Amino acid sequence: MTKNSGLGFMMAFVQKYLDGEMDRLSFDLDFSHCLIKHYPKMERECGELAECFDFYLAEEGYDQVQHLSDAAHKKRIRKQFTEFKAAMHDGIL
Repeated sequence: MTKNSGLGFMMAFVQKYLDGEMDRLSFDLDFSHCLIKHYPKMERECGELAECFDFYLAEEGYDQVQHLSDAAHKKRIRKQFTEFKAAMHDGIL
């Protein structure tokens, strides 16, 4: 997955947050914007992966963490990112 792909960009974006290269405020402010911007490209590349990313990271991740502490926020995003990558690698898609 290259960073030039829509999914590659979004995965790198999330990984940057999880690696501590981006603070929570930046992640929270930019996640929805980046997903909206890159989703059409993600969908063209592979609709099933785009839907899966949206489910794990947006619906079950980002949408669920707004009132959590910073540590719980990152833990939830990490869990959802791990689940997404597992689904992607296990060939569920």
